[in-house]
Amino acid sequence: MPFISVVIPVYNKQKYIKDSIQSVLNQNFDDFEIIIIDDGSTDHSVEILETLTDSKINLYKQSNHGVSYTRNKGVQLSSGKLIAFLDADDYWYPDHLQKIVKLYHQYPEAHFFATAYEVEYPGGLIKKFRLYHEPKSKLFSKFYQYIKGSPIFYTSNFAIKKDVYIKEKGFKENIHGEDTEFFYRLGYQYLLAYDSSITLRYKNQSENSLFAHYETDRKVLLLKELKEFEQKDKELKRILDLNRFAWVMEYKVLKKNGQAKELMKQISIENMNFFQRILLKTPGKILKILKRIQQFLIQNKIYLTPFEKS
Repeated sequence: MPFISVVIPVYNKQKYIKDSIQSVLNQNFDDFEIIIIDDGSTDHSVEILETLTDSKINLYKQSNHGVSYTRNKGVQLSSGKLIAFLDADDYWYPDHLQKIVKLYHQYPEAHFFATAYEVEYPGGLIKKFRLYHEPKSKLFSKFYQYIKGSPIFYTSNFAIKKDVYIKEKGFKENIHGEDTEFFYRLGYQYLLAYDSSITLRYKNQSENSLFAHYETDRKVLLLKELKEFEQKDKELKRILDLNRFAWVMEYKVLKKNGQAKELMKQISIENMNFFQRILLKTPGKILKILKRIQQFLIQNKIYLTPFEKS
């Protein structure tokens, strides 16, 4: 029985999937299995996957059900004590699983685990995202209280004890932003062990998108899922208000002003910094221009954000 099960959902990732899987096979820690589920890809992903012959790889195919269903199914098929996830267009550095296992043994009271990561933007900008603290590895209750803007981890640099995952019934399948909802739900109740070493590179492929591909209405559904927790925890309210702010920006750019106004009513203004308060009052046309400027700057390796540095 492997110690870790690595679950990789795949949907139309022919350009990246081979490198992602190779990054798992190149790990310094090797007591793992790989559960790959193709979620009805229509490109050449399946053909590429079928060329991989390593004995650690277990390939499954299904019609399209979405990423939450696919991750949950991957856990059902797994046999490890720990579950780690990797998106099919990301890749791990060789010490990723080694760092996760070290956290597992160093903090046996922890329920889930994470490392830091970096994002590769179109144009070549590489931005590191981590929670700085001493000592390097640490145990956190309600980790979200340390978030200022960008998440300190996300799905591909996250692992969880299988029994905790099963108890919490995994990712919800009726919302977009299911990973955000799951992480905050975990953070409210369980302990995170965190290592600020960067072990993952996430490739941001949204070169020219201005929210057009985002499912904002389905994202907002996660607020209902977390309403009970939010009412009891001011730090969770603060971080969810940061999400609300981001979604208000999306709604305005998409000319959905009614939805933007309704969401703005739910924001506690004291949770917004100076720039966020200004942007909440900025018309969608101006926000669209600002977004284009931000994308231009990123392509020229300059990173600006209305969020404080995380």
